[in-house]
Amino acid sequence: MHRRQREDQIHAALRHLRPEGTIVTHYPPGVAPSRFVPGDFSLHRAAVNHGVSGATTRIGKCIQAGERTRYGNTDFARWTHSALIVSEDGDVCEALETGVARDNIEKYRGTDYMIVQPMGSPEQRALACAFAESHVGDKYGILNFAGLVIECLFGWNLTIAMDGQFICSGLVSRATEKYIAGYPRSPEDMMPADLAYFWGAESGEPLPAPGPLGRFLNLLPLIVDLVRHDASHPPPAGG
Repeated sequence: MHRRQREDQIHAALRHLRPEGTIVTHYPPGVAPSRFVPGDFSLHRAAVNHGVSGATTRIGKCIQAGERTRYGNTDFARWTHSALIVSEDGDVCEALETGVARDNIEKYRGTDYMIVQPMGSPEQRALACAFAESHVGDKYGILNFAGLVIECLFGWNLTIAMDGQFICSGLVSRATEKYIAGYPRSPEDMMPADLAYFWGAESGEPLPAPGPLGRFLNLLPLIVDLVRHDASHPPPAGG
């Protein structure tokens, strides 16, 4: 099945299974809620400087390029990181390059972020938080991240994951599975954009134009698709 057809089917499933009653709030730089709700999750954009238009980091641009193969240049592909909120004071569990850690969302106050509040019972929220906290100290899922890069670049239906290792969106997806029957994608195959799309999280902010690196990364999947198409349709033999 062609990459675009497969993505269209997954998008339709994501929309069909999207839970009702989800509350989504966008917080500009310097603004935060007065109280956090454990079991909610946040979406962030890795930036090298503060402000809603702060420059995205290089690794963030790579993540966004991969997300655009699924969602185009949309608000869903804005986000490059996700974290699960585990306390009313804003403590979060998140998978970073150094591993799964517990920190506080205050460190993201200088940039804008989204908070997604799913419908969930106290028991479900407690399970989601307990899951995330039980994995603090686990390693970062480097193989999982590499597999996503290969999948987005070549369009292969590929998932690489190891037990006890997480990327940020995989950790949040596993935790928030406590609220739903399941995601149409494997949690290990979820990116922040997939979480944003499934839960209907849009910031309403204007999209920054991709820079030279972003445009180059966006072209790579198109070049690969073209090469694969030519390879699968060789020219007829000469007479």
